[in-house]
Amino acid sequence: MENFKTAKLFDAGGDLSKRWYVHYSFRSPETGKFRLFQNWIPQKIKTCSGRRDKAHEMIKDINRRLRQGFNPFAYSEKKNTSISVALAYVLSIKEGSCRKRSYFTYRSMVRLFTVWLKAKNLLNIPVDDFNYHLAQEYMDYTQAKMKYCNRTYNNRATALKTVFKALVKREWILTNPFDKVERLPKEEAEIVSFTVEDLVKMQKNLPTWDYDLYVCACLIFYCFIRPQEIVRLKVSHFQLKNRTIMLPGTISKNKKNELVQIPNAMVPVLEKLDLNYPGSHFVFTRHLKRGTKEAAPTR
Repeated sequence: MENFKTAKLFDAGGDLSKRWYVHYSFRSPETGKFRLFQNWIPQKIKTCSGRRDKAHEMIKDINRRLRQGFNPFAYSEKKNTSISVALAYVLSIKEGSCRKRSYFTYRSMVRLFTVWLKAKNLLNIPVDDFNYHLAQEYMDYTQAKMKYCNRTYNNRATALKTVFKALVKREWILTNPFDKVERLPKEEAEIVSFTVEDLVKMQKNLPTWDYDLYVCACLIFYCFIRPQEIVRLKVSHFQLKNRTIMLPGTISKNKKNELVQIPNAMVPVLEKLDLNYPGSHFVFTRHLKRGTKEAAPTR
């Protein structure tokens, strides 16, 4: 037996002077009886055809959500939660479900966003009251007042869109306020390639200046391993006898297990690297030495 009755239009007999709305019913978990829910159609729509088109759009969306398990009673409770509590809830989810660096990014973006909310006296508004206009106002602020470049603007918008997407998924809100925030055009970063002379100088001088940094450069040049993957490499991942480096899905960018072949030119470089440590040790931590604490790739 269904817990809901699908959405329908009330058109007040075609009278545009009266309120039109879309209504549906859902069985109360407390009484077991159906309760009526109404979604009003904007009165600024001045034609019958316009209101019917809007109603058709609303009915389609409501029925889709009802069939996917949407519970208006649970939504009514969550939508009144303060935005500060809702953001903290999403961060608690992200902390346990994504990589450390990604979590730090979300936490940083939410912290800066929260500072703005507090300055605007919006920190305790119901999360459902935070709409597109406020989202765009915040993004305009980051561009005009904080002088962020387009790339930073886009990264901030994307991160907050992901945060609010988690709230939509869990039915704290029905629409994502950052969905309509448009990305700004950005210039591609200039690619600077080393010349053959540059590479010869590096190969000659870098090993004596900082051998561990030289090994990192070789891992990038010969093995195409990314910096963020390099700092996650452990001693056990290096299998010099088999001339391979294992990149587990837990450290690779695409989250898939990869076996990297060590080319001949790279073998003597790795043989001189001190890997006489427990397999659980990271190869490049503080000062690019072996250790137990993972370093940030920006180091």
